[in-house]
Amino acid sequence: MPTPAPPTEPAPRLGACVFEHPLNERIRLFLRLEWLFVLGRDGRGNAGPATDHALLDNLLQVENLLLRGDVRKEILREFERVQQAWNPLRTRPSVDGTRLERLLGEFAQKSRRLLESEARMGESLRHCELLHLVKSRSAVPGGAAPFEVPAYAHWLQTEASRRQNRMAGWYAELDPIEDAVRFYLQLLRESAPFTPQESPEGTFEEDLGLLNAVSLIRIRLPAEFPGFPEVSASRHRLFVRFLAQPDPCERPEPFRQKVRWELQHCQL
Repeated sequence: MPTPAPPTEPAPRLGACVFEHPLNERIRLFLRLEWLFVLGRDGRGNAGPATDHALLDNLLQVENLLLRGDVRKEILREFERVQQAWNPLRTRPSVDGTRLERLLGEFAQKSRRLLESEARMGESLRHCELLHLVKSRSAVPGGAAPFEVPAYAHWLQTEASRRQNRMAGWYAELDPIEDAVRFYLQLLRESAPFTPQESPEGTFEEDLGLLNAVSLIRIRLPAEFPGFPEVSASRHRLFVRFLAQPDPCERPEPFRQKVRWELQHCQL
């Protein structure tokens, strides 16, 4: 299969909803981490015990993902694979050489940062007694209530700036991973254009045999569409069924009418 060219910058699209479906475990892991990092970054601008509790829970979820495997090595392997695939493109006149060199340089810089931070990445999280206490109670609903973990109740009542500084330090240790994941997923999402699709009966099926390097499927729907796509995919076949759910408390039902939407096959 031909080596894919580096992605080009896509034009933004307003008034649309985008849904994503990973086709391998590595991208699934990256998307989960990205989601948790986004939640953590959004919450850090607010101060208060409730917000800090939510941020702490977010940190523990990130830590759980990091403990399931060597995430740092997974990122480095993927970065090395992309660099090896893109290096031969330097001699192609049709490729934007300036942009290619910039992207290869960014891959190298972020790889170095991950390697240099290996010893201290998440070290404070792993050795913090308070976090261990909260984590041990997190499986029980309300398990971190003040009477359950008095040390945690005390910490949540300390000066807000001290809690925020401590939280910022914990997140800073994870910054190399957050930065690398964000950079990679941005390039992945820019790697292919959206193509218009039309599903007369609200379903779509596609053979992915000729696109076996695809690692992420993205679906774009008009913001006013009253539902969402349900995706079933493997590395060889893609099936999309559109469901309508005007009321979130009701069970979604198949959308049997014509759907105009857009599909993106992402790969690096």
